[in-house]
Amino acid sequence: MRTPRHLSSFCVVSLALLGVGCEPSASPVTSREGAVLEEKKDRAVGDVRLYCETTQDGSYFELKQTATGFEGVVATLEYDPWDCRCIRLKREVVGQYTSCNFAASDPRIANCWRRDANGSTTKAFMASAKITRQSLVFANPIETSDQLLEVTVVNQDPGQTPRHDLSFPLNDCVAEQ
Repeated sequence: MRTPRHLSSFCVVSLALLGVGCEPSASPVTSREGAVLEEKKDRAVGDVRLYCETTQDGSYFELKQTATGFEGVVATLEYDPWDCRCIRLKREVVGQYTSCNFAASDPRIANCWRRDANGSTTKAFMASAKITRQSLVFANPIETSDQLLEVTVVNQDPGQTPRHDLSFPLNDCVAEQ
């Protein structure tokens, strides 16, 4: 009676030490964008199609593909009101969409919308655009330019914030090809 129990516990411990069944298989990642998206997919439910992060405060926007379409999420770090020493991640779903189109030249440029049962597409949409901003400093002949990704999210559902305008440096945004 004692030997089978010791044998089974030995097998369980051996398999646990070997890591059999615990480690996910490594997926082949061929680019920097792919590596960043693979890292972000670990915490997301669904496939991340667009991810933009603000490096100063850790907040981000992500567009992910779900079983029923697409979902836009804005996440911000905020202090826990009950524990001043704790910072938590607040994730807010800002829109759910039935369809998205991605630009062939740059998949970070996207338009998403939701088609309601009556055929209306005006309640919720998301659009991103690549912007080049040029600046000329007075008394200095040097002109500087930087590229941004502007993300606009409109959601007119009851209880939702009607509009979010987000701006990210283009280098802080990655998209799945």
